[in-house]
Amino acid sequence: MMLQYNELSFDLERIRRFLVSSSEERQTSDQRRFAYIGCISALYASFENFAERVAFRFSQMLLADAANLSAEQMSSLRRRYVRNASALLGQSLGVGRYSEVTELDVAKSLSSCLDDSTSSFDLRLELVALHGSNLRWDALAELFLWAIPDVQSKIRRSDAVKTWMSSINETDSALTAVLKNELDDLVERRNEVAHRAIPDEILSYERLLAKVDYVRAISLGLVASLAGLVVEASIKNGQSVSLGVPKEYYKKNRIVVFSALESLVSEGDFILAPAGNSTRWGRVLEIQVSDQRVEQAPAGVEVGLLLDFAVRKKLGLHLWRTPNSDLTSPPDGIFGSWGALEPV
Repeated sequence: MMLQYNELSFDLERIRRFLVSSSEERQTSDQRRFAYIGCISALYASFENFAERVAFRFSQMLLADAANLSAEQMSSLRRRYVRNASALLGQSLGVGRYSEVTELDVAKSLSSCLDDSTSSFDLRLELVALHGSNLRWDALAELFLWAIPDVQSKIRRSDAVKTWMSSINETDSALTAVLKNELDDLVERRNEVAHRAIPDEILSYERLLAKVDYVRAISLGLVASLAGLVVEASIKNGQSVSLGVPKEYYKKNRIVVFSALESLVSEGDFILAPAGNSTRWGRVLEIQVSDQRVEQAPAGVEVGLLLDFAVRKKLGLHLWRTPNSDLTSPPDGIFGSWGALEPV
């Protein structure tokens, strides 16, 4: 999922560079209008492609181990798969958008999803990420409802979205409506430039940059929410060990002190910090025992750990023994103001 986000981030940065380097004052109204058309089209297309590919990769990650899914989640996925297969078979397959999928491909994929005798699923992006309309706020959530019924709430409570909210001076009570309205507005503007006449009303470059910031924030929030479910499944399935609950916190909660470490820990190890609002994870940057830096600390000792993210107080931390390679390099900004501190 990090790969998919990084590709989106590259596109967002290209749109940002164009807007920052262009001077509205020196452009004609037609130049500004066509720049607006290009930016709106590129912004929505990049986001839609990202969301579809993340939905597919997220499904692959969860289905890699049957223990990751509850019976209810598996049943919900199968119902979605049947609906999407039926809808896809009504399309012209083998041409255009669906040039790489045939009716037989759909049938094989559906059969593997419904087969209780195997844990090997022939997932296809066209089926997992199928949506019947543009990705407005509710349609985006629909891609992930089979696994996370409250995905919209999780995005809203994510670190990246909270940080974005504070940057635009929006209140928490209005955030749900703001998130929905912003994405729905992007879709409407994209449809206007794609299917109607050249628009009379356009956004300023400042407002277009704000749209880029919004897409970045909800995309990071989505990735963090999905990754949080994978992390929680890892803990549940015994892929981590408890380190205990820290007794002291320093450096804006990036340094934690344990009175008696519950498991051996080494520099570079991955630490999980599950929480109801949003899960965070990252590396051990430094270990100190008796005011001395060490590469490793055994269980039972008092130890201080410097992490590359902020933890929440009074919550247990876990050592991720078998970290998922898809999540080991979280992108900048995914934890908002609670990520790694800037070097001084």
